[in-house]
Amino acid sequence: MDMLKIANTFLNVNKVMRKANTLFSIRITLYTLLITLVCYASFISPAQAQTISVAPTITAIEVKGNQLVSTQDITDVVFSRIGETIVEEKIKADTKAIYSLGFFSDAAVSFEATSNGTKIIFVVVENPIIKNIKIEGNAVYPTAEILALMKTKKDTALNFKFLQQDITTINDHYKKAGYILARVVDVETDDKNNILTVKITEGIVESIALEGNKNTKDYVILRELDTEPGKVLNENTLKKDLRRIFNLGFFSTVTPKFEPGSGPNKVALVLEIKEGRTSTINFGGGYGEREGWFGFADLSVKNLMGTAQDVLIRGQFGQSLSTYQFKYSNPWFFPEKFGKRTSFTFRRWYTVGRDIYLTAQDARYNGLDISIGKPWLEDFRVAWTLGSEVVSPHGTSSFETYQSDTIGMTLSYDTRDVWLNPTMGRYYSFSVKQGWKHASGTTSFFKLGWDVNEYITVVENQVFAFHLGTGIGFGDVPFGEEYWAGGANTVRGYQPSEVKRGTRKLITNFEYRLMFGEMFQGVFFFDWGNAWTAGAPVPADFIAGWGPGVRINTPLGPIRLDYGIPGARSFSNGVMHFSIGQAF
Repeated sequence: MDMLKIANTFLNVNKVMRKANTLFSIRITLYTLLITLVCYASFISPAQAQTISVAPTITAIEVKGNQLVSTQDITDVVFSRIGETIVEEKIKADTKAIYSLGFFSDAAVSFEATSNGTKIIFVVVENPIIKNIKIEGNAVYPTAEILALMKTKKDTALNFKFLQQDITTINDHYKKAGYILARVVDVETDDKNNILTVKITEGIVESIALEGNKNTKDYVILRELDTEPGKVLNENTLKKDLRRIFNLGFFSTVTPKFEPGSGPNKVALVLEIKEGRTSTINFGGGYGEREGWFGFADLSVKNLMGTAQDVLIRGQFGQSLSTYQFKYSNPWFFPEKFGKRTSFTFRRWYTVGRDIYLTAQDARYNGLDISIGKPWLEDFRVAWTLGSEVVSPHGTSSFETYQSDTIGMTLSYDTRDVWLNPTMGRYYSFSVKQGWKHASGTTSFFKLGWDVNEYITVVENQVFAFHLGTGIGFGDVPFGEEYWAGGANTVRGYQPSEVKRGTRKLITNFEYRLMFGEMFQGVFFFDWGNAWTAGAPVPADFIAGWGPGVRINTPLGPIRLDYGIPGARSFSNGVMHFSIGQAF
């Protein structure tokens, strides 16, 4: 993301300070001379140049004026050779090469006739020895770190060539770390004390303004920023800030804009916000061969009163299954007590009918859970969840009513660019859950899970996505805590009655996603996996599914339609899956 193009620092031979009509004024002095800008109109000064001897054969090459730099180091860059005929262009090139060593403030040439030819004398004026080096304007890096980057050292002769390389090295050091406004703006020398001063501007954020957020409170956006007034602008930090703001889920675009600040080292940051729809009401119904008639309705309010809190009320009712759910989430839950970006989620549900697998068991599920998450290190997050659910028989079913209480922890690593529809990045999670099943007696169970998601942009608007999910359960794992393979979110192409289920699972998913504009996305997928109860899995029990799919982007997330073809069956024997959100 190239958010600013920064003008290069041009260094002049004059000690006179000049101000450029750009964002920052640049002061130029003698010892920041750029070797590439040096033009010798004539490398043979009129005062020193002498008429070349009638016998233009080089009989000797001599260097005068050098005390710190060896004669050998100087003559090594000379092209002319003893015994050759003097060539004016070659002599000019020799003088330029000597000057380009960087150790001299002047380099000239003279000639002296000898009995059998001409002696070439290169006269140099050495730069002074630097007694001390000062760095000014640096806040990001300590002076010692910047000095370590430089070829120019104290107690050595000033070298213009090294100095220019030092300027480039310092600028690159800042740029690679994301400090896109930082640069060397001036290099000065104290002729009396031989002190070299390198002046740096780092680019401080003077102010942050918001434009376009009509519904969202300013603090909801500003609290997501690690970029703050008074801090040095860092491109990498700003990118992460923008990613967090966008992933709040109720902005369609978030664009940074930069304006000049009140001083040469300051910049004003403006965030241009375009808000999307945050409240939706959905309802509908249908008929399925297994489900019978059913209807649904839900109310989703994201960014409640502009505070980033979400509320979801959802209901589905039908001949075989009815379910009701309430969900509340807050991404900043009492930050003064729990710290920045501590999230809180509460869910309450009640389901009556045949369970989600549509097996013969008819039951009531009455439960709730509470989850609290906190950032931990960069891109890591840890969440704790407490849950409880009572499962009782319904209709003709007969089994002992039980209560399942759980406590779990999930550690995740997330670098996805857009959570709802990633185009790059990765999401890893490791989870542990301890539970207790209370019926006529109390039993316990324990679960471990690991998920890996990778997203790679192949070319523009085309993404390869991969998921690997594993899990294992120990002890008396309740019915609702078991794993399954088969269906819209695991292995597509299978009817509910065909799913594999058990206390262990291994699932892999591959998708190739193609964007068609901002609203539609086409998908080709391949799924493979199994769920089993004990021991090692039987290879023949693994199931596979493949097929095409369509995603329709909405404020709630992508609406997902997948047509899965199981194993080696024909295309006509596939199963249509409908869901909200990406499969992974």
